[in-house]
Amino acid sequence: MNTLTVTNPQTNEILAELNLTSEPELAKLVDQAKAAQKAWAKNSLYERSRILYDFIDVYQQHMEELIVLSSKEMGKPYSMSRDEVTKVPQNIRGTIEYANHMYGQVLPDNDSDAVGDLIFTKRVPLGLIGCVIPFNYPIELTILKVIPALVMGNAVIVKAPSSNPLTILRIGELLEEAGVPKAVAPFVVCERAACDQAVIRNPKVDALALTGSTEAGISLAENSAKCLKPLFLELGGNDPFIICKDADLNLAVEEIMDGRFYIAGQTCCAPKRFIVEREICASLAEKLIKRLETVVVGDALDPKTEIATLVTEKAAKTVEAQVRQTVEEGARLAYGGRRNGAFYEPTVLTEVTKDMSVAKDLEIFGPVFPIIPFDTIEEAITIANQSSYGLNAGVLSSDIMKAFHIAAELEAGSAVINGHSAYRHIDQAHGGIKMSGLGREGISVSLEEFSNVKSYVLKEAFG
Repeated sequence: MNTLTVTNPQTNEILAELNLTSEPELAKLVDQAKAAQKAWAKNSLYERSRILYDFIDVYQQHMEELIVLSSKEMGKPYSMSRDEVTKVPQNIRGTIEYANHMYGQVLPDNDSDAVGDLIFTKRVPLGLIGCVIPFNYPIELTILKVIPALVMGNAVIVKAPSSNPLTILRIGELLEEAGVPKAVAPFVVCERAACDQAVIRNPKVDALALTGSTEAGISLAENSAKCLKPLFLELGGNDPFIICKDADLNLAVEEIMDGRFYIAGQTCCAPKRFIVEREICASLAEKLIKRLETVVVGDALDPKTEIATLVTEKAAKTVEAQVRQTVEEGARLAYGGRRNGAFYEPTVLTEVTKDMSVAKDLEIFGPVFPIIPFDTIEEAITIANQSSYGLNAGVLSSDIMKAFHIAAELEAGSAVINGHSAYRHIDQAHGGIKMSGLGREGISVSLEEFSNVKSYVLKEAFG
């Protein structure tokens, strides 16, 4: 049996040795979940809601454990793991309450062929949903898929990332403790090839939800195409942040830090291209570097730490290579640029031009700040929209009408005015366009995404 060694990226301490779920085992879990879903769906919405409310209670008893475990296995600073963990109960409650107040429709008999008929609609589950979870927000992004799926009567099979699966697997155990049948929600760690064959291509799996890279999304779509499964994909992004010369530079620096620096830049919907009016490029870079010099580097478990490591040394080496590529293309390394194991220090790149890879589709998943100058608003919009990605975007200007004009022209799933793009309200219909994904995720939309509308017709109900 193949095994997986899970280590702390900061200390290289071995945290666990896990047995990888094999392809035959995965296929068996799919069969069990498919059968168990029927019984789960026959439970009333009231009963499913009660169990998931119980899960909130169980979850809250283990929040400190989850915070520490998440920080250890991915190098996420304690304060950021705490932010992620403590927001979950509100999200679950909101999802359950919305499910309890979703109403169907009764159609009028305004069709000559339907006079006297009773026609009404009801939301029904999709069936079994395969959920592929990324490493960066393991708890939040598990909850955002699993809870709406379960409350609507679906079963799920959840694939945890190999880099940091422990927190996600623990969530699965807590769901079972709260009363969700294990067969309804199996959580696994497995090789990608096994998942492709036993889950992605399996016609018994009715839908797929993935948060991950665009490459992973394309692969999933190709592998599942013959089954015509509904796909919900939140993929890569190279979010633009347009900063005009009339912006407050101190505010700009804090927004840049808040959006890009969070969990060492490992966020899909974060500003990764800083498109700055030429007159203020030098001043902004200077202020940003001074701010970065104050950042607290340290142990991920220290609440004061602002940056620790990336999720793996491999991830840090990728960032290192991407920065080297950008410098070779002509950018100037103004600050940082050094790696130590899984740690990559905050890095500022100036003299970045709009024709460089990083200004288009080179998504750097690390604490790197490329500054791209523009001369006109039209040029800024062109640079922002030249990427094949379209997740989120941001614009900063003291002229609110100008900011709205820019936001309206940006090709993105959401545009934040006077703020960075790493913004996600729990009710928001979050998701991208172009190569950044399909579908939307959030309390206001996930329940609809994870269910079908079924129409019921009673002929001549009214004579």
